[in-house]
Amino acid sequence: MNWEIIGFTAGIVTTFSFVPQIWKGYRTKHLRDLSYLMNASLTLGMSLWLVYGISKKDVVIIAANIAGMAFNIILMIMKYHYGKTAGKAEKNN
Repeated sequence: MNWEIIGFTAGIVTTFSFVPQIWKGYRTKHLRDLSYLMNASLTLGMSLWLVYGISKKDVVIIAANIAGMAFNIILMIMKYHYGKTAGKAEKNN
């Protein structure tokens, strides 16, 4: 069995699991239920996996964790941005 194929598939599945949340947040323009602490913890864990992948020279681990961190950071930025936008809208009403 080719373990790299399993690792690559796992990387794709877990990395793209962020896409539905990003899409929903983009559509609804709110991510109030998203936890900064959970996302920060996940980003920290992924950065440690990235360091591990670099030490092992494992492209699959490196790529999956870079992509996962990017998606996670996008979610945190969206939460911050939409939270500010919602706050301004509430002040104007």
